[in-house]
Amino acid sequence: MRVRPHIMLHSGVAEAAIERWSKALPGLSAAPPSPPAMLWQLSIGGQDFTLLDSPAPHEFALTPSWSFMVDLDTAEAVDAAYSVLEDGGPVLMPPDTYDFAERFA
Repeated sequence: MRVRPHIMLHSGVAEAAIERWSKALPGLSAAPPSPPAMLWQLSIGGQDFTLLDSPAPHEFALTPSWSFMVDLDTAEAVDAAYSVLEDGGPVLMPPDTYDFAERFA
């Protein structure tokens, strides 16, 4: 048995999301689905996960019930990734020092 994190998007945005994530996290690899499959296979930092670009409309863009922690080596790397990911999206935790991390966003 293998358990992998799974992200669900919808409305054909997976490719754009992966492109953006790849800019923020250069180690990300992505294998697109072969029709009729709709699951992308992604990997970063040794963690494999799947991404479904669901054709069905939903009341959300990204399932808010999952979180991913990406460990970066420096505060500068955190800030660089943040600057790519925060553009146009809601910021839930701005870059700062928190009880659990010296630099987190």
